Amino acid sequence: MKLRLFAIALFVGHFTFAQTSSDSITNKNYYDRFQDIKGHSINWLRQSDAIPTIIDELLKSGIAYHTIGVGKLLKLNDTTRLVVTVYFKKGDKEYGFLYEATHGIPLNRKDRDFLTDKKKVYYVQAENDVVNGVDFMRVDPLPDNIFLLKQTCYWFQFDNSGTKYDVNKEVAKKILRQDIDDYLKKL
Repeated sequence: MKLRLFAIALFVGHFTFAQTSSDSITNKNYYDRFQDIKGHSINWLRQSDAIPTIIDELLKSGIAYHTIGVGKLLKLNDTTRLVVTVYFKKGDKEYGFLYEATHGIPLNRKDRDFLTDKKKVYYVQAENDVVNGVDFMRVDPLPDNIFLLKQTCYWFQFDNSGTKYDVNKEVAKKILRQDIDDYLKKL
């Protein structure tokens, strides 16, 4: 009888306390889950992935739908204007998320340093001029109401053969959500 109870407790405990691999991955440890398999691919969340995710997190946090928009030009001062990827209002103040759509190889966890070190938070915006080509404007530092997210941080692994990777596209979106929530907690 004791053996049966022990087996039942073990069986139920396995399902109660078990976490799937993706549940234990967070924005603090996901670089440790990179699987270096030759010939397999890495990709990044694009703006088309990030924008709906940002908007969804804003709505979940109680930001009113009618105060959320995409691609707003904000005037920072007399000479500087910045196009934010997603903007929103909370109270009488405007906020914005910038999604820097660049990435690099090799993957480097130091790419996330800007999230914790205010000295490393800046943004370079390209301005297309039909006459003179492209001008670049560095906004340094970013105002406190503008939150930077960098595509290079939201990588995932995939292939066409159905290999199960720890950091897949859904996990990358989860990491993005965690970073958005971390910013929103500061409001």
